[in-house]
Amino acid sequence: MKKHNISVLGCGWLGLPLLKSLVAEGHHVNGSSRNPDTLAAIKAAGGQAFYNDLPDQINRGFFGGLLSTIIITLPPRGRSLGEEATAHYLECLKAIPLLHTGSTPRIIFTSSTGIYGDTSGVITETTLTQPNTHSGRAVEAAENWLDSTASTYAVLRLAGLVSSDRHPGRFYGGSDRPISQADAPVNLVHRDGVIEAIHLLLKKGWQRGDTYNVCASAHPPKGGFYTAAAKSLGLEVKGTDAGGANGKIVSSQKLRGLGWKPTWDDLDLKGLTLP
Repeated sequence: MKKHNISVLGCGWLGLPLLKSLVAEGHHVNGSSRNPDTLAAIKAAGGQAFYNDLPDQINRGFFGGLLSTIIITLPPRGRSLGEEATAHYLECLKAIPLLHTGSTPRIIFTSSTGIYGDTSGVITETTLTQPNTHSGRAVEAAENWLDSTASTYAVLRLAGLVSSDRHPGRFYGGSDRPISQADAPVNLVHRDGVIEAIHLLLKKGWQRGDTYNVCASAHPPKGGFYTAAAKSLGLEVKGTDAGGANGKIVSSQKLRGLGWKPTWDDLDLKGLTLP
């Protein structure tokens, strides 16, 4: 694979493991965070650490030099910011200096399948976006802004994110809330599968505005899946509320056409190693 000069904007739960994997492949990688422990972890992994607190504090060295690719993994923070999430998210993106020039590097933006809202049936990248959450509306606005601003970008719309340290057994297990819409199909993807998708794009390249759904191929009903996941951790669920049988099934066939073969594609709980 060709070696790239990459900046990962937002080295959190997804961004930091991504940075480590990119460094391991020999890329030169800048990592951005406002957390001192994360900055230390970036350095320990072999990356270059930069303190950025968007939109107010920006280390322009993070975007300088021979930078060829920016990977944006900033969470939209819809749950914490509520109705303010969209404005804040766009303000953060507009603060990125290189997005205002004609020499913009290539961009990979991690969006969300939440952009489709409650649309039913099989969902592809051409399905009309109808976000109904604060986070969904924020990433839709971000995608639209990138389309009007960036010269070369790709979008990865991520399904619900899981890993051994974000185990689906804890989504409902041990809580006081029942599993809502228990007949609805599950749409999840393992963090490692997302990282594999990003590595694939770096290898294959992309055209301006290329958009890919990133989701496991298995779509079991929520009720049975989350009940079993909780049980695997020794937890119980409060119960289930029926409904959702005609819910959305996110298709990732377009990405699979590039050769994507994701980790934990069958959602078999036996294959999800506990932390």
